[in-house]
Amino acid sequence: MHLKVVPPDPKLAKLIMHVLAAKLDGCETFMPAALSPTVILFVRGAAQIKQADGSLAPCHRFFLSGPAMTPINPVYAPGTISFSVCLWPGMLHQATGIFPSQFNSLALSMAELFDAGKVDRFLQSIDANDDVDANLALFQHFLLDILDHSNKTSIGAAFLAARKKMFFPMVDLSQYFGIGQRQLERRVREAFGVSLRDVRRIARFGQTLPRMINASAAWGDLTAIAQDSGYYDQAHMHREFVKLAGIAPLQLLQKIASGDPAYWLYRINEKDFRNLFLPPD
Repeated sequence: MHLKVVPPDPKLAKLIMHVLAAKLDGCETFMPAALSPTVILFVRGAAQIKQADGSLAPCHRFFLSGPAMTPINPVYAPGTISFSVCLWPGMLHQATGIFPSQFNSLALSMAELFDAGKVDRFLQSIDANDDVDANLALFQHFLLDILDHSNKTSIGAAFLAARKKMFFPMVDLSQYFGIGQRQLERRVREAFGVSLRDVRRIARFGQTLPRMINASAAWGDLTAIAQDSGYYDQAHMHREFVKLAGIAPLQLLQKIASGDPAYWLYRINEKDFRNLFLPPD
């Protein structure tokens, strides 16, 4: 396993998080639910998604995945190298003109969403180059070309700016944004692809992860972490982790501590983890 994390081009910093280049040599990964739409490119190799019945569904080579309320289990071919980058939650429409509700399936090919000729020329340039840094530069240049990075206002951007108010009561949030509660709920669903309740659920889950996995938490620490993270109690946190990560908190800690290669994502150092997946505090 080899990982490289690079910051976004300054023009893209309001739309995307850091870029992850990963060499995934024949491994599988258990990835949790996420609010962030994600652009994924297989520079070399490929991946398949393991279904509930154990069957494997192929991935596109270059695709955009929408917000996901359930974990996924990709299986990578030997020699696979991937580039991935998360868009800031709520910024998909502002960046692309695409609403998250358009994702009836898990992911859509970039050639379906953007100019197919432009996508093909980009992939040809990637195939002609074996240098990771050069290909990362090409990847960001392509994103600069297809994403709308002009200064705009949107409910997604406004919600990100006010994210510390995210867990305020609905009446307080609607007053803050100056719109009715029903309109706020509708606009949140348009921007994020899920309800305000689910935005809060995944946000709480995301904020809890680095607190838990980077503090060498033990069973006795989980109650305090649950309370500090805004869960009702440890049982509430347990249920949410099973739904959103596919595994209970204690079992996740055991997988991380054992070096299970399928849980490499959770062993990324805290700074990189936050830069890749979480808005700043």
